[in-house]
Amino acid sequence: MTDQPLVHYASRTDVGMRRAANQDSLAVRLCSEYEEWSRCGHLFVVADGMGGHSVGDLASRIAVESLPLAYFKMDANSLPERLVGALTAANRSINDKARENPEFADMGTTCTALSLSSEGAYIGHVGDSRTYRVREGIIQQLSFDHSLQWEMMRQGRATMDNVDMLHPRNVITRCLGPDQNVAIDVEGPFDVRAGDQFVVCSDGLTGHVSDTEIGTVVSSMPPTEASRLLVNLANCRGGADNITVVVAHVERYAGITGPVVDRPETTEPPSGKTAGAKNSGYSLSRISSVMFALLATAGLGLLLFGQKSFGLVLICPALILGFVQMIISTGQNTVETTADETRGTSETESRRGDVPAGESPYRSAPATVQNEFIEFLAEAQSELTQAAKENGWTVDFESLSDVQRQTVAALNQNKPDRCVRLRAKAIDSLMKELYAKTRRN
Repeated sequence: MTDQPLVHYASRTDVGMRRAANQDSLAVRLCSEYEEWSRCGHLFVVADGMGGHSVGDLASRIAVESLPLAYFKMDANSLPERLVGALTAANRSINDKARENPEFADMGTTCTALSLSSEGAYIGHVGDSRTYRVREGIIQQLSFDHSLQWEMMRQGRATMDNVDMLHPRNVITRCLGPDQNVAIDVEGPFDVRAGDQFVVCSDGLTGHVSDTEIGTVVSSMPPTEASRLLVNLANCRGGADNITVVVAHVERYAGITGPVVDRPETTEPPSGKTAGAKNSGYSLSRISSVMFALLATAGLGLLLFGQKSFGLVLICPALILGFVQMIISTGQNTVETTADETRGTSETESRRGDVPAGESPYRSAPATVQNEFIEFLAEAQSELTQAAKENGWTVDFESLSDVQRQTVAALNQNKPDRCVRLRAKAIDSLMKELYAKTRRN
C-alpha cells in the first residue's frame, strides 16, 4: 500500500483578551512523499511559552522551529525515538539560547507534537498543552498534563472534588528550556481511522472550553470553521491567556494502524484546566465583562477630559451590560445546579475521587451536539448583537437576522450540526468587530 492519507487541517493562534503579546507558537508539516510519510509521518506542533518580557515568545518560537528540523533530519529506528530526539534537540536549543543571555534565564515552553504516520498516531509532549482524538461522538485526551494538579491526583494526594482547594492551577511540572535535561513522554501508537479528528492545543483554549465542547465543535464543522469558533468561544469567556489550536481531520488513512486503544466508557474530566465543573463557571457573562470594561474605561476617560456627553453615552451601555451580566450569571448558576441534580446519585458518586487514568487515553467525554450548547451559542450571538447595536459597530444586521431565521429552521428540522455552523458564522462576524474595538489601541 503506497497511498498517503488525506488529512485536512486548520490552525489558529490568538493573543486573547488579557495579554499584551502572544507567546504561543505552532508548526505543521505535511509530508509530500509516501516514503517520508511512512518513515516520519505528518507533524503538528503546539508550544506555549513562558517567562518575563518577551522570552516566552522566543522560547516557543525556538521550539517550533528547531523541533521539525531535527524530527525530519535525524536517523531514528522508531517514531518514539524520533519524537524524543526532536524534543531533546528543541530543549537544547532553548537552553543554549538562555545561557547566552542572562535576560533569557527564566524562559521555557510547553511543547506537544503529534505524528500521523503509517504506524498510527504518536504524541511526544512536555507540559500541559494537549492532544485529543474525536471519534464517533467521543473525545479522548491522549496526553497527560504535566501539571501540579494532575500529578497530585495521580499520586492519590488529591481528588477531583478537592484538588482546586489543595493545589493551584496553571502550575506545570515540566517544560522545555530551563534545564539541560528534561523528561519527555511519548504516547501511542493509537489507531487512526477515516473520519477521526485530532486536536492539538494550548491551555488558553482548555482553560475556557470544556472537552465536550471541543469535541462537539470539531465534529460539527470543517477544521477552519472549528478552529475559528474554538478561539472565539475562549475569548467570549474572558480570553485570559493566549489561545492556539490545530484541528486535523482524517479523510482517508491507509497506513498500518497501531493497536486500538479505546476507552468506550465516558468519564467526567478529573480536574485541572478543563474540568467540566470548572469550565461551566466561565459563563456567557464573560462577554459582558469584556464589553463592560471597554465601555466603562472609555466613558470615564472622556469624562475626565471634559467630554461629559460622550462619556455618559459610553458609561450607560456599560452599566446595562453589567446588569445583563448579573442576570445571565444567575440564570446559568440555576441551570448548572439543575443539570447536576438530574444526573442521578450513582453517576455523582462514581465521579468522586476520579483521577486521570493510568494509561492513555486519560479521559473521555461525549462529543455530540446538545441543546444546551446550541442555546449557549444563541445567547452569545444575541448579546454580541445587542452590544453591536448599542455601540454602532459596523455589522450587517440584516445578514444576522437571516442567519437567525436559518438557525430556527435547522433546529425545527432536527439538524443540530447546521445550527452550530450557522451560529458560529454569526458569532465570528460579531467577534471580528469586538476584536477591532478592543485591540485597536
